Amino acid sequence: HPVCSAPPVTNKVGNLKMSGSVRSAAFGADGHTLLTSGGDGLVYTWDLRMRRCVGQMVDYGNTGSSILSMSHDGRLLATGAGSGIVNLYSLDAAREAAAARGGAAWCDGPVRPSAPVPLREVSNLTTAVDSLAFSPDSQILAIGSRMKKDAVRLVHVPSLTVFSNWPTSRSPLHFVHSLAFSPHGGMLAVGNARGRVLLYRLHHYVDI
Repeated sequence: HPVCSAPPVTNKVGNLKMSGSVRSAAFGADGHTLLTSGGDGLVYTWDLRMRRCVGQMVDYGNTGSSILSMSHDGRLLATGAGSGIVNLYSLDAAREAAAARGGAAWCDGPVRPSAPVPLREVSNLTTAVDSLAFSPDSQILAIGSRMKKDAVRLVHVPSLTVFSNWPTSRSPLHFVHSLAFSPHGGMLAVGNARGRVLLYRLHHYVDI
C-alpha cells in the first residue's frame, strides 16, 4: 500500500468573512474569482488575489440561497433557494448592474449591493434546491431537490425553457441527492438516497 508523506491539505492561506452563514461557494473559470452565498440573500464576489470582497448582488426574490453554480465558460450563474426557485443570471449583465451603481466597490464601502434581474426564474421545483449542475458546454442546467421524490428538471439554457419530456412518471429517480455531467455532456449521473447512481444518456451529444 502506498504511504502518503504529507497531508492532502496544506496551510490555510486566507479567511473570507460574510455577514451571514455560508451555504455555497463556486470558483470562477479564471481561477482567482470565488462566489459565495448564504443566509443573508446576497451573492458575494471575491478576488482571491487580494483576499477581498469586490462586489455583492441581491439574489432576486430569494431571502437566502441554498446553493449556487457557475457555468464552465464563466458567463452564467445559477442560484437555488429554499423555496424551490432557481434563478439563472448572465454575469455580464450582473457586472453592468454593478457598474450602474458606481462600479466595482469593496463590500464594506458605501455602494449598495447590485440587483440584477435574472434571465429566467425557474419555478418547477417546490422544495429546497440542493443540486445544480451545468453541462460542460453550458447548454443544459440540471436542478434538483432531495426533499421531494423525483424532483429533478433539465433547463435548456439557450431558450430558457424547461424540458417537458424528462423526467417522466417512469423515471425511477427516487430522492435525488446529487447531479453531475460527464466531461463531454453525453451522460448525466443522478445519485439518490437508495445508494444508487443512475446513468442517463443525452443523445444530443455525440461523445460521453
